[in-house]
Amino acid sequence: MYANGWIVTCDDAGTEYPSGWVLVEDGLVSAAGAGDEPEADARVDLDGAVVTPGLVNTHHHLYQTLTRARAQQADLFTWLRELYPAWSRIDAEAEYAAARTGLAELALSGCTTVFDHH
Repeated sequence: MYANGWIVTCDDAGTEYPSGWVLVEDGLVSAAGAGDEPEADARVDLDGAVVTPGLVNTHHHLYQTLTRARAQQADLFTWLRELYPAWSRIDAEAEYAAARTGLAELALSGCTTVFDHH
């Protein structure tokens, strides 16, 4: 499958193609470029879209999605004292809901990879 649109690549030169294409094979980007479109089984028209590499979040605590609105104005140690008791009571169901919510929020912002510290 390939898609066309405004393409920004991850190469060392930071190449941009105002009218480019991305070739996807087995779920992975195998090529990107401009000019003649490659042969593919399917085509997705992304005219007007910007196609960029996914963002990578290297430090996250997905379970904290449930409590992030608490103690927002506190300094670090006040915040920790406020939230440690709440976090100690999180069960598997709450952790699952928090992770799904956090992952959805990350995906909506363009993040495709996350390293969770829980």
